[in-house]
Amino acid sequence: MLLIAAGLHAQTPTPLESAANSRDRKIVHRWALPGTPHGVAIGADGTIYVGLADPQAVVAIDPKAGAIRKRIVLDSADIASTKELVTFRLSADKSRLFIANGSDESATILSLPNLGVLREITMEGETIRDAVPDPKGRYLYLLGRRVHVYDYEGRTELRTLDVAEPMAIAASANGALLAVIAAEDFGNAKAAVAALFDTNTFAEAGREPLQTEKPIEGVLFANKDRALIAIARDTLFEKPIASRTAKAAPGVVSSDAICLPEGSGPQIATLTSTDALLAYAERRCSVSGAFFGSARAVTTASLYGVDAYALAYDKPTNTIVATDPAGFLTIYTMPRPAVAK
Repeated sequence: MLLIAAGLHAQTPTPLESAANSRDRKIVHRWALPGTPHGVAIGADGTIYVGLADPQAVVAIDPKAGAIRKRIVLDSADIASTKELVTFRLSADKSRLFIANGSDESATILSLPNLGVLREITMEGETIRDAVPDPKGRYLYLLGRRVHVYDYEGRTELRTLDVAEPMAIAASANGALLAVIAAEDFGNAKAAVAALFDTNTFAEAGREPLQTEKPIEGVLFANKDRALIAIARDTLFEKPIASRTAKAAPGVVSSDAICLPEGSGPQIATLTSTDALLAYAERRCSVSGAFFGSARAVTTASLYGVDAYALAYDKPTNTIVATDPAGFLTIYTMPRPAVAK
């Protein structure tokens, strides 16, 4: 572990250059944002926080003025550091930002809204693909070659979960469960399984197959923790959860075809106005589907034709903010839920 001091530059807001909105009626605002935008989050006051992989920086953007309020450089370009800023996760009160830095083998905790560096956690030899805070403020979960459980301040590793080849992690809204999607051997192939852990004891509460051999890009709990949504590059999976017993509920896994953008990150899908409505970005394709049926716990809404890396939902304005690695930050109107034909 290493506590670092990063350069926070006091500055007057720097206007962003408006990008052509074309005729896309979904677009509310679009700005040019050089630096390979990756992770994104929306603060308590509506400020948009974006990770820029090329300068290894975090910027705080005023969505109304279209201007950078603050910028913090996490690492100098002069050193051999490769912070990709893969995911941005907020604490329950939105006072902290937890960043998975990817191949830099580290995670960073920032205080909001001042972008002060509270701690950097280094994990030598492990690419950190996600950093998920416990909603109750007890732990920080890091996804590397294993799933590491730290204290909330990121000072001490408390345990490592016994799950080989983890692909994605998520904490339930009530904090009672941690889901780990991993690849396990089934005969001559590997298939994805959902392992659930009781966060009071970290005893395994259930482990069931997702009925797919596809790599899982991201996972999240939805509809008051009644369902687990796993996201592959071309498929959405829904697994029912018996939240009262903290165990995976029996039942068939539902799945539908999607087309995630090439090179998108784990935050390509987000829960919206209710946690039973899931929005995700899709590239243009000919094989796209939607969750239908009374047994489904989640309704979906697609931002079709949007080559995003990550999404964040802003409830007060009912809009979605998307980062594009090509160098754009875009605010979209909330897409309509899919309707069965």
